[in-house]
Amino acid sequence: MCYIAILENYSLFCSGIKSVLEDTGECDIVFESKTISDFLNKLKANKPDIIIIDIIHCLDEGISTIKKIRRKTSRTPILLVVSTDYSDFFEEYISLGVNGFVFNDSEAENLSHAIKSLKNGEDHFPPRVWQLLKRYLQTKKINATYEDKKILTNRELTILKLFCKGYTYKEIGAKLNISPRTVESHKKNIQTKISVRSTAEMVEFAYQNNLH
Repeated sequence: MCYIAILENYSLFCSGIKSVLEDTGECDIVFESKTISDFLNKLKANKPDIIIIDIIHCLDEGISTIKKIRRKTSRTPILLVVSTDYSDFFEEYISLGVNGFVFNDSEAENLSHAIKSLKNGEDHFPPRVWQLLKRYLQTKKINATYEDKKILTNRELTILKLFCKGYTYKEIGAKLNISPRTVESHKKNIQTKISVRSTAEMVEFAYQNNLH
């Protein structure tokens, strides 16, 4: 038997979760709470095998809720009920020690499968989680990279744009009245600041960030 604790603000939604779990004949709901304070109080007297949190109805995307629970129990697996709207927080949820996600539009069998995975000591992150997380991380990387332009000096930005136009060291030096060696030095500084290794990557960075 797997003992479950549920944190859910809406009784109707909670009833749906309970119904699915109880129908398996393998789960027992040891307690349920609508508030984090009540949940933590009940957690003192009960030791569930798995904690289910409906993150959609929590304040601050559930971050503080997860932190408070993790302070009380660092090992009990946590399963979050999420929606795709929360994909920007998937990375943080995982870093806080969440062990699995179930989407609110999932079939009942997905919840049962998630419970079995966590009970067996495995994590449960459906393919859709990784797809959404990958998209978020790629966007995050591009945005972070875009901010790097702020650390380039005006001279470096000018040189970067000239490289994008296909000018050589010598031609850039002539245009800016500096030596090719100085151009090369500026290029190395640019590459270090934006974390690229080649001219091609440098030019690609410029086009991605509209600096050409």
